[in-house]
Amino acid sequence: MLSLGFVTLDEQQDRTYCTEVAKRARRYGISVCRFSPLGIDPQTENVRGFLFQEETNEWTNAVFAIPPFLYDRCFYGNDERSKKAKPIMNWLKQRPDLTFLGYGLPGKWDVYEALSSHPLLSAYVPPTVRLERADDVLALLRREQAAIAKPVHGSGGRGICIFQKRGKALSVQDSHGQEQAVIARRSELEQLLSSWSRRGEYVLQPLLQLSTPEGEPFDLRILLQKDENGRWAERVRAVRVGRPGAWVANIRAGADIRPFSEWLDRLSSSKRLFVLDGVETIIRTLPVYIDRMFGPLFEIGLDLGAADNGAVWILDVNSKPGRKVAHLLPPEQQNELYEAPLRYCLFLARGGKANDLHVDH
Repeated sequence: MLSLGFVTLDEQQDRTYCTEVAKRARRYGISVCRFSPLGIDPQTENVRGFLFQEETNEWTNAVFAIPPFLYDRCFYGNDERSKKAKPIMNWLKQRPDLTFLGYGLPGKWDVYEALSSHPLLSAYVPPTVRLERADDVLALLRREQAAIAKPVHGSGGRGICIFQKRGKALSVQDSHGQEQAVIARRSELEQLLSSWSRRGEYVLQPLLQLSTPEGEPFDLRILLQKDENGRWAERVRAVRVGRPGAWVANIRAGADIRPFSEWLDRLSSSKRLFVLDGVETIIRTLPVYIDRMFGPLFEIGLDLGAADNGAVWILDVNSKPGRKVAHLLPPEQQNELYEAPLRYCLFLARGGKANDLHVDH
């Protein structure tokens, strides 16, 4: 029997998702376990983690060998656990006897550079620079009213900051719209950016005006996964709508998830055509290209913005997407979502290569 291991930093993270996948695993001839990279014994290379028992639908404590197929769902911060776990995961990904469903993406800067060099996708990438000094912010704000700074290795909206002109000063706000500082001097801005550098690298972009008529920030989330033949398949598209006053539509911060079709129906016919053309071009082109540049990947969460003029922007590309948008799906399509890792695992076990250029809708 094949063995597939979910790897997470937190024992409780993704537990519901892991359980739903594990409930379906036996019919594919796969046993499922979950563990933290910190649970690996460096002497024996055995793992202390959890095995799923189909008879009881429960997880039991167990010690087992590192599974040959691994599903990386680790999210790193600046804490000690993350600092210890990351090199262990890198070691696992170098081992020729182990196969990951997906090997993840590098930081945002590398992804933006790759997208910006593509003849089609470059048109959908907001102007992006590395945030290294005060001049980067000041130069952008000479042309724009506001700018957004994103951690290169951030996810879930964490660490995002907004710079907004306020007379001769700058207002610095978090992603929720809460003001963190008012900066009147260049030296204060340098000091702020110096304090950020200890947390990691940042990229800087113009703040796109992406809000509903009610003043709510929103973005489009599209979830894609590989199918049993190694082809990219779209699973769901949805609209995430944040609260008025916030800058991003982040589910962790309480954003609402709405059907894409309902949002689309509210647009004028001309804007609808522009948006759909942009979305379809990105879906058709980006997964295959990103796979070729950084892959192999198993899944992608695409965050897109749609401006008032119908322009579509690529806001983020996430190789470890969440699944809260999946509740919009009918039960049979939710089932496809839970079975997808198992089907793809079998594809890899048969020696399949994830190089098919087709994207199914």
